[in-house]
Amino acid sequence: MKFVFLCLSFIVLTQPLLAQKYVATDGDDANPGNFEQPFGTIAKAVAEVLSGDTIYVRGGVYDLTATITITAARSGTESQMITLTAFNDEVPLLDFSGQSLGSRGISLRANYWHIRGLQIKGAGDNGMEINFGSNNIIENCAFFENRDTGLQLSNGSANNRIINCDSYYNADPPDYADADGFAPKLTVGSGNYFYGCRAWGNVDDGWDGYLREADDVTTTLENCWTWGNGYLKDGSDPGPQANGNGFKMGGGDNSNSEQLMHHAILTNCVAFSNKNKGFDQNNNVGSMTLLHCTGYGNQVANYRIQRALNPGQTLTVKNCVSFAGLVQLGSFAVQEANSWMPVWISACRSKARRRTSVHSKVILVRV
Repeated sequence: MKFVFLCLSFIVLTQPLLAQKYVATDGDDANPGNFEQPFGTIAKAVAEVLSGDTIYVRGGVYDLTATITITAARSGTESQMITLTAFNDEVPLLDFSGQSLGSRGISLRANYWHIRGLQIKGAGDNGMEINFGSNNIIENCAFFENRDTGLQLSNGSANNRIINCDSYYNADPPDYADADGFAPKLTVGSGNYFYGCRAWGNVDDGWDGYLREADDVTTTLENCWTWGNGYLKDGSDPGPQANGNGFKMGGGDNSNSEQLMHHAILTNCVAFSNKNKGFDQNNNVGSMTLLHCTGYGNQVANYRIQRALNPGQTLTVKNCVSFAGLVQLGSFAVQEANSWMPVWISACRSKARRRTSVHSKVILVRV
C-alpha cells in the first residue's frame, strides 16, 4: 500500500500547473498578472502563456493602436488549448479606431486558441485575421466598424470554428470594395466552419469565399444569417464597387480562368435585403450544397447559380425557400422540395384546401 501511495503522489506532483492571467483597463504590465494585480495589455498576457493557460480580460474599453499578434510559438495543443476570454459576463471592447489604415486588430498566427467574448472595433484593416492559424475556436465575438473585413481567414488557415459571432458595419475607404463580414477567401485552407454567425451592413459582402492561389477547399456554414450588405452604416450606397451579396460562395480572378473550386455547404442559412444577390455563385466551379435555406427580398436575385461546374462537381438545392426575389439556377442543379417548384406549390395548395375544408366543417357544427 505504501508503494502505491508513493506512485500516486509522484504522478500528481508532476502534472503541469495551468496558469491564469488577468488583463484590466486599470492594470499594468509590470504587475504579475493575477486577479488582484492584472496586466494592462492583452499583448503582455499573450507573451506569458503556454498550452492550457487562460487569459481573462476584464470589461471596459481598451484604446489600442498596435496589432495584437499571436505567433505560432504561442500555439496550444489539441488537448490543451490556450483560452483568451472575457471574464464572466463582462464586455471587453478592443477599440482600434486610433490605428493607422492597413493595420489589423488581432493577427492570429497560432493553432489551438479559443478566443471568446471580445468586441473588436475600428481596426485599420481586418478586425481579426487568422493567418497560418488552424484548429482555433472564435466564439461570441463581434467585429464592427473595421476598415476592411471583420474576420478574415488566410494563408492555409484550416479547420477553424467560428461560433455565434457577429460582423457588421465594416467599410474600407476610399474605394469601399473589399470589406466583408466574414471572409474565408483568397489563400484560405479547408475545413473552416461557421455556426450561428450573423453579418449585416457590411459595405461589400456578408460572406466572401473568393479564391486566389487556394483551390479545392471546403467551407461549411450552418444557421447563419446575412442582410443589408452593400451599404454604409448610414444606409447610403457608396457605388457599384460595393458588391452587396449575402453569401458569395467562391470564384477567382479573371472570371475564374483558373477554374478554382470553393466547395460550399450551407444549411439553415438566411439571406435577405441585400443590395445584390442572396446566395451567389459568383464564378465558383466547385460543388455547392444548399439545404433548408431562405432568400428574401434580395434586389438582384435570391439565388443565382448558373455557371457550369467543373467535371464531377454538383449543385444541390433542397428544401429551400424564395420570397420576393428571383431564383436563377442552371439546369444542372439537383433540386428537391423547394418553394419555387411546382410539386411544392401544389402540395401547399392541397394542404390549404384541406385546412379550409376542416374549418368549414367546424363552422357547420357550431351553427
